[in-house]
Order: sequence, then structure tokens, then C-alpha cells
Amino acid sequence: MAKRLDSTLRLLGIQAGETRTLFTSHATVREYEKGDIIFHEKRCNSTEYILIDGILHRYNATLQGLPVTTGFYQATAAITPHFARTIAGQSLFSMEALTCSVVAEISVEDLDRLRSISPELERFGARVVANELLSNLQEDVVNRSTSAKERLLLLRRRHPLLENLVPHSAIASYLGITNVSFSRLRSALSHE
Repeated sequence: MAKRLDSTLRLLGIQAGETRTLFTSHATVREYEKGDIIFHEKRCNSTEYILIDGILHRYNATLQGLPVTTGFYQATAAITPHFARTIAGQSLFSMEALTCSVVAEISVEDLDRLRSISPELERFGARVVANELLSNLQEDVVNRSTSAKERLLLLRRRHPLLENLVPHSAIASYLGITNVSFSRLRSALSHE
């Protein structure tokens, strides 16, 4: 597993071998089955995550307890940083494995300490934050100003083949439409 994490860190832009080794020596790699919850909304969480393999989605529960998907992560990805996904240490959303997934986990405290001694990890953290901000802003604009068709086409560009790999209910939820509407939309797009 250490080799897979090392390769993932390289793909995420951490080039120095000693920096990857430093990170790997403090991280734990876990395997999750489809349907496993990695962390829960409104519960304490003090961990940072890197997705090595698989697909995850973030979601919030409605008053009726139904999940509303607010984003997808496909390997290789850094998950939304702790400071941006928590308030007072509690998660703003839940994270679920939509496929069998492999995730590296490191405590916020350990990563903060490592960033203070590694300029490369400090730059990596800044890139993750900038990418997350840009992605969330773009998604917010798209979700507020486009049709379900346009949102689906953008999702397909960002996450090719996602529709073949995860439950359609998660995608419909993300698009803000019903499962029936999603099925009709897919059918209409296939005839265009």
C-alpha cells in the first residue's frame, strides 16, 4: 500500500521522494467497501484524506434522512481540506464510498506539523485549497445558472464514465432532479 500512496502523491504533484516518504510514514491507508461511510456529517473529524483508488461522494441528509449528493471524488484526489469541511471540528457533510475505495488518512495535527517543516507539503496544501475553492465556485455557478442537461454534460466532462460506475440515484441527486427525470434526460441525450 505504501507504493500506491507514493505513486498517488507523485501524481498529485509531490515530486521529492523524501517528502513523499515523510507523508507516507505518518499516514494510514485504509480500504473501504462500497457503501462504507468514511466520516459522518455533524460529527467530530480531525483527519485529512487522499483518495488513492475508487469513487467517493460527499452528501448531506435531508430532514427525512435521504442523502443529497453535493460532490464526487475520483482517484487520484485530495479530499476537501479539514478547515473547509468542518465547523468547530464537526463535518459539514458525510463521505461515502460509491465503489471499493482506497484512502490515505493522516491526522490534521500531523499534516500541519509536516507542512511546517516541508515547503513542498506547504505548497501542496496551498494548491489543494486553491483547486477546491475554484472547483466549488464553478460548481456553485453552474448549479445555480444552468439546466439539468447542462449540469449533466459538465459532470460527464469532469468525471467521464461516472454514470457507468456509481448508482444513478447519486447522480440524479447531485443534479437536483428525480431518478425518473435523470433517466429521461439520459435517454434524450443519447438520441441527440
